[in-house]
Amino acid sequence: MIAFLILPFVAVLVLYLNLRKVADGSRGVLMAGLPIILTFGSFFLARQNSAFFSWIQCIMVIWLCQALWMFLLWDLVCVVRWIVRRAKRKKGHIQYKTDFVRNGVRAVLAITILLTFWLLAYGIPNNDDYKTRTLDVPVTVYESSAESRDFKAVFFSDLHIDPIFQKEKLERLIAQCDSIKPSFILFGGDLADVHDAVLTEEGYDKLLQRLAATARIAAVAINGNHEAFMERSGSDPEGFLRKNGWLVLDDSSACVPTACFTGRRDYQKARVFDEPRKSLKELAEAHPMAAQLIKDKHFVPWIIMDHQPKGVEEDLGEFRPDLALSGHTHDGQFFPGNILIKWIWPLAYGEGFLNNIHWLVSSGVDSWGPPVRAGSDTEIWVLNFKLKVDRLRLERYILDSSPSAEFLAEVDSLNKEAMQKIREEDRKRLQALIGGNARFSNTPEEKSEKAADSSTNDGTAAEIHPLEPKAPKEFKSPERHIMELRGVAL
Repeated sequence: MIAFLILPFVAVLVLYLNLRKVADGSRGVLMAGLPIILTFGSFFLARQNSAFFSWIQCIMVIWLCQALWMFLLWDLVCVVRWIVRRAKRKKGHIQYKTDFVRNGVRAVLAITILLTFWLLAYGIPNNDDYKTRTLDVPVTVYESSAESRDFKAVFFSDLHIDPIFQKEKLERLIAQCDSIKPSFILFGGDLADVHDAVLTEEGYDKLLQRLAATARIAAVAINGNHEAFMERSGSDPEGFLRKNGWLVLDDSSACVPTACFTGRRDYQKARVFDEPRKSLKELAEAHPMAAQLIKDKHFVPWIIMDHQPKGVEEDLGEFRPDLALSGHTHDGQFFPGNILIKWIWPLAYGEGFLNNIHWLVSSGVDSWGPPVRAGSDTEIWVLNFKLKVDRLRLERYILDSSPSAEFLAEVDSLNKEAMQKIREEDRKRLQALIGGNARFSNTPEEKSEKAADSSTNDGTAAEIHPLEPKAPKEFKSPERHIMELRGVAL
């Protein structure tokens, strides 16, 4: 937290000391102070739901980010030049006074302005055109039922509705979700940077109702760090979502026969309101159905939603969530943030693992502050959950619980299928071993044909081919002999 307080001060100091060199005297001071005042002043004025000041904030934030790294690089060049000139002076070389520093500062300032407008021209359309990505999520369950079936979910995060947010993007998202018809709509936090009363005035309540209605089962949401900021200013984003058809999980779990969801309290909200986060084990045990997921009775997918991808605080043992969903990072949003973000977060974007949990971090469907993306994309995720039964744990499950008659019948059917497959594989293996000369016959007609072929015209027995296997007398067929050698009871 201290670093975030020191960083703005250092940024202002670096920019001021460089920009005042653009001109002499009061003009230099004015040139240095004006952009700094505009940048920080726009943050306060944009809170008045003003689109004009929001665009000023957008432009100045982008310029500030580009100017900071370029002037730091320029300062490094100046330090190297000073060291070289001092070394030459000691050797007696004549030094001439030039306008190198002033001309250099002016050149860097011009480059930062051009780079800012290029980022605006490229980044705004890229931000508006979000990408649709797909992820198949294999889930192992220990028993299948009528409700335990494959399903789809649409996941997105970081809407960041503000005065310059484009409603057309939300309209497109609604139409797309309506065509996908997912079982669940999942929202990963950071709804808006304006008061909930403004959201209602602008008609976002109706849009979010329509979006929630596209889910066949439920629309599930969690809080982000910006919800904490807005609640502190008197807004109620969580209540706004609940009133418009969303199930908001704030350190709580919710289960349906298809899946279980655990939504975690955001770190920022826990710190601002002094409400410590509950452990993941506590959240699971608080719900009767979710409690079974950490006791080797994994019958449905278990999905956790946590706005910031920091992993989990405790060791859950062997039984962990099937998938964790986060947002927050924006994948750095634009240069140089998309480079620095990978040094800050262990999993800044995409699919990976945190604490041995399958984790997905989205870059968000929109952006905070400047609606600009360069080096990252806005996106939504279509998650295809594919369930499969863990047959290796069937025996353990039977010993540890009292399964239904239907479940035992399913186990018996699976065993029969497995044994039939073993028989066919062994038959093919023997045929390949003897070059295809062996043919195993079990029907009476095939046996009589084989007996007729084994005798000659004069009634004497034909000589047996040395490669043809002879079935052991105590078994009726070669496959039964193979099964016995494998120790499998038929």
